[in-house]
Amino acid sequence: MGLGKTISTVSLIAVTLRAAKAFEVVPLVPPVPPPPLPQESDLTAEHFAGSVWGMPAPSTSSVSTAKAKAKEAKAHDLAEEQYARACRIKCKSRATLVVCPLSTVANWEDQFREHWNGPVYVSGGSGSSTNPDPGSTQPTLISMFSNGTDADGQPSDDGTTSSREKQCTSLRVYVYHGNARRPDPTFLADFDVVITTYSTLATEYSKQTRSLEDGEDVASDSGNEANGKAAKSTKNGKRKRPTPNGTEATSPLQSVHWFRVVLDEAQ
Repeated sequence: MGLGKTISTVSLIAVTLRAAKAFEVVPLVPPVPPPPLPQESDLTAEHFAGSVWGMPAPSTSSVSTAKAKAKEAKAHDLAEEQYARACRIKCKSRATLVVCPLSTVANWEDQFREHWNGPVYVSGGSGSSTNPDPGSTQPTLISMFSNGTDADGQPSDDGTTSSREKQCTSLRVYVYHGNARRPDPTFLADFDVVITTYSTLATEYSKQTRSLEDGEDVASDSGNEANGKAAKSTKNGKRKRPTPNGTEATSPLQSVHWFRVVLDEAQ
């Protein structure tokens, strides 16, 4: 604590505003599915051991081949998971996603209000907003970057916007937490900063996982019913149901290609 991680992140957001906006307008590249694993016969030399005269005993090479196949299958499963994750992305955003414990959400809001040289609008969560004191002339760490100067106070090489225009740059922050949060990827993508909590992220991921498992269970139950077998049920006697139309309950946070993701107190 006290190393300046939060203020460093706020400074980074300020100095990369133009890069974030340029990232946002680049179209999404459709994901390419991984190639399927080659189909091989299940027969190996072990199947013919002792049945063919003069056939040598299996060597250790077969063991190494099995390990190589297992490694290839694991890599293929990972590629499929990454492809499924890429298919969930619906839009790109200039926003920085901040994931933190609930106890530090208010601190992030306060740091943006205190150090951002411009109006800061916070919605969601507490739903509050604030504007800086227009009579204050004391430069802040953020104003040095926003005014087209570097950390030493010298003009930056790539500054093309006037100091007055950069000083008035507003910051739109959305707190994605609580029952009133808006689960719309397009809506979330239109902010500069989105703050959420680990519990919110975990809850939505659990719903996503359950929707896939429930869909698989109901699909297998349907097959059992067709064969005259009883369908599976949960412990309380209720049958599992998939999401509407068998779709995945994807978290909006996983549907946005964020410009930056910050994990606060990730230990």
